[in-house]
Parts: sequence; structure tokens; C-alpha cells
Amino acid sequence: MFDQSDHSKPAIVLVHGAWADASCWYGVIEKLHAAQYTVYAPPNPLRGLASDAATIATFVNAIAGPVILVGHSYGGSVISVASPSTPHVAGLVYIDAFAPDEGESPLSILASSPPPPADLFSPVRFADGTDADVYFTPKYYGPVFASDVPAAAAALMAVTQRPLTGSALNEKAPAALGWKAIPSWYVVGDADLVIPPPVQLMMAQRAKSHITHVNGSHPSMIVHPEATVDAILAAVNAVGGVASSA
Repeated sequence: MFDQSDHSKPAIVLVHGAWADASCWYGVIEKLHAAQYTVYAPPNPLRGLASDAATIATFVNAIAGPVILVGHSYGGSVISVASPSTPHVAGLVYIDAFAPDEGESPLSILASSPPPPADLFSPVRFADGTDADVYFTPKYYGPVFASDVPAAAAALMAVTQRPLTGSALNEKAPAALGWKAIPSWYVVGDADLVIPPPVQLMMAQRAKSHITHVNGSHPSMIVHPEATVDAILAAVNAVGGVASSA
């Protein structure tokens, strides 16, 4: 079991989304470490909502003490489904994220938005034909996915992106979702070109989240880590932890 160095503060678990990896949290981790928080950023398998949520729940349940669970993009779906099985989770924080209701998938949530370019994604079919790894087409990665990230950094992210399966994009959320019972915070990326801000706001309001805004692209925590850290510290304060200025 993982142990926290300071039991007066909850551990912070950061769950990345698709087409990225845990490195997108580096700026956030740096600030949380400076404020003396125990932080984990486990890999999100990106294979399917139920299985990804089970993986994250198992990880969280190995941590001694309370946890603030943070999800970006598809990672928001994962923490929503994982958290009912994680009794030590005291708060949920969504960063430009999906917070699905029962029966919703990422693609169904985006169905009412303007259609993306037909070649936005580059699927690589599994050898047995059952599914595909879906990559974000590199020419769109910087302009769409990471539009405020410096071009050189966005180019590296495009090369090292981790794909999501096609089935995960369509997998429906179950009835048991953490945001229905656990207090939540939501950072809306007002310059997000992947999940439109009005869609984010709809999900945040539905979840009765404490809402803040940042003028950031889809991975807003890369250029604006302070907005994510502020939301995390607000969650810590609200659930009775000791928050320090980062």
C-alpha cells in the first residue's frame, strides 16, 4: 500500500486522458510538490471505460488516507466511473473533461457539436479486426488539441501521444457515477477546441461542480497549471484538508 508523507493532507491522484500521457501534469505536479502534497499520476490504459476505471480504482485503493481524484479529458469519464469504488476519494476535480451521465459516451456527448474534420483521427485497426487504436492526426494536434502549447512542445506531444481505442470512445457510462455523490470542481477551458466550452459547462452544471474558467486549450494544465492547482486546493480546503498556497 502507498503511504503519504503528510497525513494532514490528502493525496492527489492525476488521471490523464487520451492522446497524451502523465507528462501533461508536470507543471501541476511541480506546484503541488512545492506545497508539500503527495502526488501520483498513474498511467491510464485507454483501453475501455470499465477496465480503465477498474485500473484507476485499484490504484487509488492502494493509497492510505484520503484522496482528491483529478481527471483530464477522457480521464474525467474514468474518475467518474472509478470513484464509486474508491471510498477514500473525498473530492473530484475535472479539467477540460468529460463527466458523463448514465448511457453517455465521449462521442455521444459531442454529437451536438459542429462535426470535426473527417481526418481528425487516424485509426490503426487491430490485427483481429475487433477494434482500433485511434490516434489524433498529427497535422491537427497542435492547431486543435494543444492550440496554446508552444509549437515545438506540441510537436513532441503529437509524436508521443497514447491512443484511445475506438470502443472506449463509444463505451457508455454506467448508472453509478462519482459526481452524483462526491463533491466536485470543474475547470472549463474557454479556448478548448476538442470539448467545446458550452459542453463542458453543461456537464459541470449538471454535476453541481464548483466551476472556474481558464483561457486555455484542451490540455489547459500545460500552459496554465495554476488554474488546475487552484481547483485542487479548493477541493482540499472544502473537504477539510490543509491547503497551502502553491
